[in-house]
Amino acid sequence: MKTNYNFRASTLILITITLVLAQLACGSSTVQQLASAVPSTAAPQRVTENALTQVIGPTNTPKPTEVLPTPTPQPEPINLIAQGFGQDNQELGFAFIVENPNPGYAFESSQYQIAAYDANDTVVETDSGYIELILPSQKIGIGGTMYLNEGVTVAKIVVQLNAGDAEATDLATTFTADKIVYRPSDMFSKVLGVITNPYDRDITDLRVSAVAYNEAGEIIGGGFTFLNFVLAKSTTGVDVSVTSANQVATVELYPTVSGLSMLMSSDNLPEGAQNLALVKQGYGQDESKVGYGMLVQNPNNGFAVESTMYHITLYAEDGNVITTDDGYIDTLLHNQTLGVGGEIYVDEGMTVASADFQIKSGKFETSDIIPTFTAENVSYLPDPYFPKVTGVIVSPYTKDITNLRVSAIVYNEAGDIIGGGFTFLDFAPANDKTAVEVSITCAGTPAKIELYATVSSLSDFD
Repeated sequence: MKTNYNFRASTLILITITLVLAQLACGSSTVQQLASAVPSTAAPQRVTENALTQVIGPTNTPKPTEVLPTPTPQPEPINLIAQGFGQDNQELGFAFIVENPNPGYAFESSQYQIAAYDANDTVVETDSGYIELILPSQKIGIGGTMYLNEGVTVAKIVVQLNAGDAEATDLATTFTADKIVYRPSDMFSKVLGVITNPYDRDITDLRVSAVAYNEAGEIIGGGFTFLNFVLAKSTTGVDVSVTSANQVATVELYPTVSGLSMLMSSDNLPEGAQNLALVKQGYGQDESKVGYGMLVQNPNNGFAVESTMYHITLYAEDGNVITTDDGYIDTLLHNQTLGVGGEIYVDEGMTVASADFQIKSGKFETSDIIPTFTAENVSYLPDPYFPKVTGVIVSPYTKDITNLRVSAIVYNEAGDIIGGGFTFLDFAPANDKTAVEVSITCAGTPAKIELYATVSSLSDFD
């Protein structure tokens, strides 16, 4: 059972630098930010005239006897309450559970380090990381994976903790996970579930750990992923690859903020700007593949939007998550509607009953009117195995642009999106036209087809 990280390793360094600078500018701790995002249920307190008189009027009461302050108790350190691992050839899945025993303190920036030993007590691999936040009286599972040299067999792991910084708080609201299922596979075993964000702000880059147990309740594996975002007071699906040993009996998911996480609100939009709109979406399944498409609109005059995120969750009839997909829309220009297509593989025998499409608007940039790529001579080429859409992309720009993302969206007679796909076009010559073909997956025969080209995070302007 092998593992497969599904976060964007190539962009983590840049994102980390950006978010660290943003958090330094914010000047408040993670727990303070989360506490400010908890929906308020308390009624505003009224101040009466009598109350004001009591505060500011003359008083003749005797001075109370001075009482020495009670010393503030020191918080107890976080506890390691369970740990374990499972090896599958050269991959080791591990997990451990930590508990904050303090009802009035959270811990921020706790650290962990793990050492894997062979039967001769020789260290064969190590790992380390941060637990960004542990709330009062909270238990959190941390999962991960190590890669071992050929022929190495791990006999034990040792987990060490540094509690980090204590922060006095009564915050108890946290993320939850439900509809948790385990799907074994010879290649990539997975734990899937639905994550709920209880806060009234969108939150990005949650770290979601999976912990696997055997029948005896022993930890026998783990893994983790980054969930790109969860919208305010909303839910989304998550898909975590795990490595384990023996037979998995039960699994758990633990979502928590990470060092990359940011709390975002639509209140931070530039004056006069609107969030992006998801104006149409749909999918079509063909055996083990699902083709999808969505139309995303930038309704703003004078603003382009960069680095918008999207997340797609495919659900079965019983409400369990089948799989997920996510990505970025690099740029949406002034008043542009862009089609984004793609394909997702699903496990054999799984039938998609519904799909949830979510977008998170990116960074707003002041912009003049800029022309967009257009498409001509768009055609559908049927094939029993590899249907595709072909066409010609027209560039209005005076420079060659490399690595365009070209999406195909297909519709039925009723105008519903029934599939899609995408490819990367090596380059679009300046003020010229370029042929392109896009493999697609769809349900049925398309009645209408569209091609959309846009720059990607890989694009260069020559």
